[in-house]
Amino acid sequence: MTIKVANYEKEGNILSFDVSGIDVKTVNAFRRTVISQVPTMAIEQVTFLNNSSILNDENLAHRLGMVPLSTDLKTYVYMSECKCEGKGCGRCVCNLTMDVTGPRTLYSGDLVSKDEGVKPVFDKIPLVKLGPEQQVKIEAEARLGTGREHIKWQGGTAAYEIVDKDTFHVMVESYGPLPVEELAKKAFEVVEAKIRQVKDKVH
Repeated sequence: MTIKVANYEKEGNILSFDVSGIDVKTVNAFRRTVISQVPTMAIEQVTFLNNSSILNDENLAHRLGMVPLSTDLKTYVYMSECKCEGKGCGRCVCNLTMDVTGPRTLYSGDLVSKDEGVKPVFDKIPLVKLGPEQQVKIEAEARLGTGREHIKWQGGTAAYEIVDKDTFHVMVESYGPLPVEELAKKAFEVVEAKIRQVKDKVH
């Protein structure tokens, strides 16, 4: 059966389309892949050079990790697959810094990345309010991961409804790390690769 896509529409970070020629197991696999298996960048390690804010290091590091970062999948690879063997190099890690002194609110946009392709998607996410002379100075490392590891790597969400026996209306929404078209395309690629792996094992 031939797979057909129709009624393709995009509005902002939301993409919708009708797809026919697949079964419910396949479309559900696509939905789950969008949510949990498309890689994005997120801060994984934070080194505190100074933190005199009201938040302890652990809580502030958690907030930094949840800041959505734009992702360049053509440049970065998983640390586990990198030639540096997990040491952390420019192919698997992006370095960011932050050095802010109050009084003022510390925002996501205060993160300074060494790579323009990996930076906060939204600049005005408040992290902590700094009082006079309170300072946050950090060095951070972002790496690729998936929503299956932690929600901070979840790039978006997807849903579908059954139109008829083999036609489904699909909606994909990106949270910002990847353009919604790239998020959907990468999800299809992951599903396709898994199907090929199963076929290879069967043969």
